[in-house]
Amino acid sequence: MESLTRSPERDVSTKEQSSSSALPRIVIYGASGHALGCALDLKHRLRSRPLCEIVAYIDDFRGGRGELLDGAPIISFEEWRSRFGNVSCFISVGDPSARRRLAEKMQACGGSFSCLFESEETALPHVKMGVGSAVAATSHIGPQTTLGDHVHIYPMSWVAHDVRIADYVTVAASCSVSGHVVIEEGVFVGAGAVIVHGRPDRPLVIGAGAKIAAGAVVTKSIPPGATVAGNPARPLRELARNRTASHDAE
Repeated sequence: MESLTRSPERDVSTKEQSSSSALPRIVIYGASGHALGCALDLKHRLRSRPLCEIVAYIDDFRGGRGELLDGAPIISFEEWRSRFGNVSCFISVGDPSARRRLAEKMQACGGSFSCLFESEETALPHVKMGVGSAVAATSHIGPQTTLGDHVHIYPMSWVAHDVRIADYVTVAASCSVSGHVVIEEGVFVGAGAVIVHGRPDRPLVIGAGAKIAAGAVVTKSIPPGATVAGNPARPLRELARNRTASHDAE
């Protein structure tokens, strides 16, 4: 499946030119506790000012029943099309594959996505971010780092210098990504995982669609589609074989 047409990446250190103090209006796709947590981070958590105004939440099951979440209506997808189709969207879903499906669904109906980042006073210098991406207020992104479209960096995570993160990547809470690392499209990095550094001439590469379990320590490149766990991180089948061999040896 080809990637969505990409909007030009924006330099997060570039000063926003605006004569108005009005915040950009955003519709969030999702209305769970997780979605609310994302919204609160965008609006409040340790930020000098909110990044946006949340005007509605889309929920394919609860939408259209007159319910509210944090004072904003929970709407159906059809309501979004008819009432908020011209408002930029943020997809709060953590799973990369599901986030891609929803992004393609919205784009097919004319939806657009914003680039959400801090104001110039607290900007991330020398960092580029694609549309639909967001970095939690308590996370750090180092210089010469590029984030693609619809990338989620959750709270308390640390991404070092010279890191390339492709579209639809999720970096869960309290992760550490060292320098000279490439994380390809659709990767999920579980909470507390550590990815050690590569080299300028030989970056450590996490292949497209790979899944890194919570707490794993990645010390070498991972092939596309692999699921790894442990310290050092190894494929689940290899871990299972080793456990079986150890059990048989007892």
